[in-house]
Amino acid sequence: MGMKQPAPGMLILAIALLSAEGLSALAGELPRGELRGGETGGAQELVTHVCEACHGRGGNSTDPSVPSLAGQGSAYLQNQLAGFQAQRRVGVMSGIAMNLNGADMRDAADYFSRQIPRGDANDTADASALRRGQVIYDEGIAATNVPSCASCHALDGAGLPSLFPRLAGQHSRYLAAQLRAFRSDSRLSTNTMMQSVAAKLSDDEITEVADYVAGLHTDAVPGRAGVMSE
Repeated sequence: MGMKQPAPGMLILAIALLSAEGLSALAGELPRGELRGGETGGAQELVTHVCEACHGRGGNSTDPSVPSLAGQGSAYLQNQLAGFQAQRRVGVMSGIAMNLNGADMRDAADYFSRQIPRGDANDTADASALRRGQVIYDEGIAATNVPSCASCHALDGAGLPSLFPRLAGQHSRYLAAQLRAFRSDSRLSTNTMMQSVAAKLSDDEITEVADYVAGLHTDAVPGRAGVMSE
């Protein structure tokens, strides 16, 4: 699969023009190892030289089109990798996930879940638009039967352990892109809940709530569980 469009993935920055298939082959060549206890090895190399090339040091992405992984629930991250591997989700990550075994996915997910997330507030967002975004997030939109985002992802955006992912501090551009993908059904997944919610949001509403969420910060301890289907 080509890489002309930015997408979340474990890409090696120095060879960013290679295909996803080539990258997945390189990921498969890394030696196996353990992340736990600060040990080095194949899994540490996978995180340092592959995952962090796109998702940033410690999982804090500097590319607004690529998600940050820091502080995300370990089980949620494992679930997403499994979805890419099984082709329930399709993208650059699909080819790379094919060469990861269960230990790779567990160790990488555990590592990123323990990292400290950095916020990504949109400093250019209009104050009134941010207030509208907050209303959508906290209360939903009664007129169109849109539930509040906080009902699943918590008022502070920390998510609900073992159920829903952390959103606080995620890139606004990435969040908006995912909501639009859910709305158009171009994000191939089994998450019918988000497809239903996004289908009722306008472009302006998506931008407003994404900008608001990007400015949320939480004091949640990294490393908590978090599961949600793709």
